Amino acid sequence: MDVFGDPRLICGFSASPSGETRRLDWEELDRAMASVDGYCWIHLDAADVRVQSWVQHQPTLPAQAKKTLLGEDKLVRFKEAGEHGLAGVLSDLHHDFDDDPSAVGELRVYFDERRVVTARRHPLQAVDRLRRAMERGRSDIRPLSVVAQLLLHLSDAFVELVQDATEDLDAVEAAILDDAAEGAADLGRVRRLLARLRRHLGPQRLALGRLAARPPLWASDEDANALRDAVARLDAVGHDLDLSQERARQLQDERAATLAEITNRNLYVLSIVTAVFLPMTLVTGVFGMNVGGLPGVESAHGFFWTMVLMGATGLATWAFLKIARIV
Repeated sequence: MDVFGDPRLICGFSASPSGETRRLDWEELDRAMASVDGYCWIHLDAADVRVQSWVQHQPTLPAQAKKTLLGEDKLVRFKEAGEHGLAGVLSDLHHDFDDDPSAVGELRVYFDERRVVTARRHPLQAVDRLRRAMERGRSDIRPLSVVAQLLLHLSDAFVELVQDATEDLDAVEAAILDDAAEGAADLGRVRRLLARLRRHLGPQRLALGRLAARPPLWASDEDANALRDAVARLDAVGHDLDLSQERARQLQDERAATLAEITNRNLYVLSIVTAVFLPMTLVTGVFGMNVGGLPGVESAHGFFWTMVLMGATGLATWAFLKIARIV
């Protein structure tokens, strides 16, 4: 959604040394980026070729920052950019306008002691929540504070998906306990979702853990602590994700064990029936031979005594199985 009428700039905010926050339009970006007093946060649509050109020719951005913002660096990590800056890639959830809300996209970030520049190609949830909070004046615009707030919103976005997956696992567990077949498809869907989230959240936790352990030298103690708290919260979400994935794996094992038990029980019943009818089948096979000299062929009671013999062999087999404690 375009707030200011220019699709290149999703949002932009600047703060004066006195703490007064105001919105930026596209024509003010160069001045805000070059300012040595105050702070600014600029959020761009990286899919726009004009944005790509602006980033490429922005003199205040280090080369590593340009490389990251333009999408050349694909790894989820933070690297030094210039003398005081850091640039990296974060995984954020697609905004649920038309896309799958569980789809994961890339949010590209550069920040130093005065500026934060973020860029994305698709609408993302966490950064959009930060934009709305900034518009309501509920977020500090200092760079490290912006990053910390972004991580908190990122945690909220991921934790909602993990909670939804946990509720789905509860339903799957109930279905498995009731021997309902429809739980299998839901369990597979939840396992795929959790695996996808873990694939993106795992490297992100590692990269942010390193950032929290070694914050920038220019960071104040307050901002460094806020960053550590935000990273710890995201790490807690990752821990919950690991637990949910382990629970899904256990449910899969339990379902497989249940299916194996049902299969073994059916095979057991089939084996008993086969064992009981095997001697009876032998009798019918013998008396069904089309050869001379078969007993009872000329007798009026031959069929009756054949049936008695079949029944006797079946009962004898059943008695043997009972004595042998097979049944």
